[in-house]
Amino acid sequence: MICPKCGSNQVVMQQVANTTTDTKTKGFGWCKACLGYVLFNVPGILCGLCGMGKGKSKTTTKTHVVNVCQTCGYRF
Repeated sequence: MICPKCGSNQVVMQQVANTTTDTKTKGFGWCKACLGYVLFNVPGILCGLCGMGKGKSKTTTKTHVVNVCQTCGYRF
């Protein structure tokens, strides 16, 4: 393989990994608040706060190959 920038044939293939993380947090639970109100009247509305702030995180990793010239450092 030949570098398109400098014409050298000292080109190495490298794998590059891109990692992204998505985090979602829970808010006030209206269903829990309504059920708490039915069971415990007005103080039961605070049941909607149960589990608030907890969330799930999803991590995805994508890998692709990049060619790197050893002479000039050009990536293609």
